Amino acid sequence: MNSKNRLIYKSFAVLLFSFFLALDAIAQQIPVSIFAKDSISKQAIPFARLYLNGDRNYTSDINGVFSLGIERGKYKGIISADGYKTQAFSWDIVANEGSRTFLLQESIYQLDGVTVKGVKDPFSVTSQTKTKGTTIYEGKKNELILLSSKPANTAINSTRQIYAKIAGVNIIENDDAGVQLSIGTRGLNPNRTTAFNSRQNGYDISADPIGYPENYYTPPTDGVESIEIIRGAAGLQFGTQFGGLLNFNMKKGSTSKPFELVTKQTAGSYGFFNSFNSIGGQQKNLNYYGFYNYKRSDGWRKNTGFDIHNGYASLQYALSKKLTLGFDYTFMDYQMKQPGGLTDIQFKQDARQSTRSRNWFAANWNIPALSLDYTIDSNNFLSVKTYALIATRKNVGNLNPIIFPDDASQPRIVMNDEYRNYFVESRYIHHYQLVENLKSSLVGGLRFYHGNTHRIQGYNYTGSNADFTTRNGDELQIDYRFPSYNLAAFAENIFQVTDKFSVTPGVRFEFLETNAKGYTRPDTSITQQVFGNESVNRSFPLFGLGLAYQITNKTNAYANFSQNFSPVNFSDIVIIQPATRIDPNLKDVKGYNVDLGYRGRFGNLVNFDVSGFYMLYKNRVGTLLQSDGGGEIYQYKTNISDSRSFGTELYAEINLLHLIPSLKYTEDKVSIYGSVAYTNASYINIPADRKQFEGKQVEYAAPWIDRFGIDYLFGALSGTIQYSYTDAQFSDATNAFSSSDGSVGLIPAYHAFDFTTSYKFKKWKLSMSINNFTDEKYFTRRAIGFPGPGIISSEGRAIYGTLQFTF
Repeated sequence: MNSKNRLIYKSFAVLLFSFFLALDAIAQQIPVSIFAKDSISKQAIPFARLYLNGDRNYTSDINGVFSLGIERGKYKGIISADGYKTQAFSWDIVANEGSRTFLLQESIYQLDGVTVKGVKDPFSVTSQTKTKGTTIYEGKKNELILLSSKPANTAINSTRQIYAKIAGVNIIENDDAGVQLSIGTRGLNPNRTTAFNSRQNGYDISADPIGYPENYYTPPTDGVESIEIIRGAAGLQFGTQFGGLLNFNMKKGSTSKPFELVTKQTAGSYGFFNSFNSIGGQQKNLNYYGFYNYKRSDGWRKNTGFDIHNGYASLQYALSKKLTLGFDYTFMDYQMKQPGGLTDIQFKQDARQSTRSRNWFAANWNIPALSLDYTIDSNNFLSVKTYALIATRKNVGNLNPIIFPDDASQPRIVMNDEYRNYFVESRYIHHYQLVENLKSSLVGGLRFYHGNTHRIQGYNYTGSNADFTTRNGDELQIDYRFPSYNLAAFAENIFQVTDKFSVTPGVRFEFLETNAKGYTRPDTSITQQVFGNESVNRSFPLFGLGLAYQITNKTNAYANFSQNFSPVNFSDIVIIQPATRIDPNLKDVKGYNVDLGYRGRFGNLVNFDVSGFYMLYKNRVGTLLQSDGGGEIYQYKTNISDSRSFGTELYAEINLLHLIPSLKYTEDKVSIYGSVAYTNASYINIPADRKQFEGKQVEYAAPWIDRFGIDYLFGALSGTIQYSYTDAQFSDATNAFSSSDGSVGLIPAYHAFDFTTSYKFKKWKLSMSINNFTDEKYFTRRAIGFPGPGIISSEGRAIYGTLQFTF
């Protein structure tokens, strides 16, 4: 794409989004609260559905409350919930009439004489209500991905398709099947999603959220109901990561069936096979759901391949109408053969080649979680979670620069971690009225965390197999334990100032203690070990403020300021790796995020979110190319300086069929969507001895990330076709264009096309996908160590077929 066409393309995108901003006028509204309750117990019914005048649809929060801002007038609607009879009603909403309670009777049946059209949400991405459960979303940039509405290749966790409508998501492709999710936004490093607070059903899933927040486990998308994202403002409620919250809401068993089985089998290119099998249902007071997922592939490149086992079980038992006890267990075990990196010349010659045949990786994840949800009444809700993460990750291989041959007679480096993490989190929300008919909400919570990471590094002498053992403790290069403690308390409050305007201040207090106990031995010829015993305590408050203004019934403006903090990672302070050295005086990262935006929808025709952001990131950790004076070049990890990122994130989707009056209420769909993000991320406040970095672009901060596509649904036929573009970006702070070993340099711009289509017939569903169907040769990462070093090639064209049966 030449520069002229690129300019036209950008201008058209800006004009398109500007048009959406001017579509609707301000309307007079009043706040309305609607309560869904069981007709016998009078207890709240969570996640009920409300439809007004055919084209307005809403979902209640966990307390069964619909909090709306709508114009005065006459309405016809229906209210429904799984396991309850649908109820139709008429309502003349006048001044000072702002609440109504519906008592629903159990058992579903078809209401005679009522026809409801267009009740299925036509958009697969939406923003959350003001509150849901014990979380406040008011005044925050947030997105909810509804996976049941998004046609995508879920068998391979297709990141480009799943996050297509989330503007600004930069992707590193570590493997061919989305096993290790690696996404980032706003110039934050995407590698293993370390910049996000990653959770599943509200509990942590990363290796160590304080000292090593890397994700080696990603929930299989076939078992996920929705994915919620809150940008940097999530730090106050969920913890200190600049990227914000990434939470996977897992599926639950059907509440209207005692038993349901889904089996889904996928086969594809390069020996790919995926088998997903789930059961779920409702037995009296017990809701249950579980799945087993097996996945394997020979890989696109030489010396690749993997076997993955995933298991999940969830039990939710209603002890009473108010009290629910839940238990989840997550299991993952996988092993990968990894091909190592390439130099720039090797990549151009053959992107599928590999000169490493002895590199392996393995991980085992276990997450038991116990939850207690107590609905005190419609205005008070308490949630308590206690959970643990018991896991290991291991790798073995030749981590020398790729320009050196791999000698099978030489030992390989082993780097093994063991994680033992324990958590208790409680959250409480209280809804109240400071002013009549204006609902405000207060949420507060406590968190206690204790983690212990055990890290060893040594040598393996057995040859080429997946053997992660070392000879004995006397030859270890590293043997360290990292005990850590975190105690945090937070509070946020929505002050509903008027029926349209709200202010949401928040504060979080953090206490952190991190320890490093063990020894290093940098040179195996030196028998003396260097012992370390360090402990660092810090406590500090974080503040934030959100503003929201309801412009129309379904559109609102929002603004947010939130402080953030990220402690130094274990991997940044203790590592011995060829051609890599660490600054012993690394500092924690501090800063803040600012958001300003306008979002919403115009009926079922247009869905949009247009926003700008600014992020200050102090003490940014990066890598420099250094020389030891004797001719040896190495990577030096240190606090480069501060950085700042600013830009815009634009998303819009138009449901074309709703432009035709006669098709206004059809569930069929042809929608075009686009997500466009511009990021300007550069180093600032450069130290006097590093002026060569003045104005340099932050690594892994692509200036433009654009995705456009078409979703379609015609009865049983559905699908999507999508175009993705990611601008050129650098892999290190020096903005080097290349290096002899390929470990640093420019990551060129690339584009990719993906296609997925499905046909459903009764209980059967047949799907077909082509990823990267133009067979683009590209890469998204240059590794300086594991699993490289060098260029990590991305997968070429791949074709997949899926057969699904529901019983």
